[in-house]
Amino acid sequence: MSFFNRQKNTCKDKRLSLSLEKLLGFKPKNLNYYILALTPKSSPLHPCIKGTGVNNERLEFLGDAILDAAISDLLFKRFPSADEGFLTQMRTKIVNGKKLTELAKKLHLDKLIFTKSKQITERIYEDAFEALIGAIYSDRGFKYVKQFVLQKIMVEHIDLNKLRFVDNNFKSRIIEWAQKYKIQIEFITNPVSESSKLFTSKLFINGKLISSGTGISKKTAEQTASEEAVNKIKTGNFTLEK
Repeated sequence: MSFFNRQKNTCKDKRLSLSLEKLLGFKPKNLNYYILALTPKSSPLHPCIKGTGVNNERLEFLGDAILDAAISDLLFKRFPSADEGFLTQMRTKIVNGKKLTELAKKLHLDKLIFTKSKQITERIYEDAFEALIGAIYSDRGFKYVKQFVLQKIMVEHIDLNKLRFVDNNFKSRIIEWAQKYKIQIEFITNPVSESSKLFTSKLFINGKLISSGTGISKKTAEQTASEEAVNKIKTGNFTLEK
C-alpha cells in the first residue's frame, strides 16, 4: 500500500504550509506530497507519515523527468532559432547534480528537509530538489511547475545570457578533443563500495590512466575525472607515452 493510500486526509502543518507557500509562490493544496518530497532515506518521519520505508525516491524519479520537460519547454521558447545541440547543452548546464544542489541551497531547502544530521549531503539536496518538482506536479500540475521554474529558478538564480557562454561539460570537451586528434579514451566507472552511493571514475587515454574523480552519480564522477583531464591537457601536465 502506498504512502498516499495510507494517508486518508491532507496533513495539517500550518508552519510548513506557510514556509512552502513563501518558497513556491503559491499555496499547496495537498501538503502530503511536499512532506514526502522532503523526507530522504533514513530520516526521522514527519508526524503525518505512518508506516515504514517511506521516503522521497519515487517523487524524485518523477521530478527528474518533469524538470527536464519544464526546462526544455522554457528554453525552446526563450531561444526560438536555436538548434537541438544548443538547447541540449543549455539544459545540461541547468539540470545536473552540481547545479541542482546549488539551487537547493539557494532556496534554503535545508530548513525544510526532515533529517537527523546537521550536515546535509549534496545527494540529499539534489534528491530533495527533484522530489519537490515531483510534488508540485502531483499537487498542482505542469503549469505550476513551469511557473515555479521560471520565477524561482530562471528569474532569481540563473542568468541564461551568461550561462550560454559557460562551458562546464568537461566530458563532452574531452570526447571532442579525442575525436579531433583520433585518440582513444575510456571511462571505467564503478561504485566506491557495495554499500556506498558514491561512484569513482577513472579516465584512460590511449590505455593510460590520466585522471580520476568521485561523485554522487556516475555522471558526476565522470565529469570530475574529465575536468581534471582537461586541466592537465591545458597545462601540458601529462604525456601519452606509456
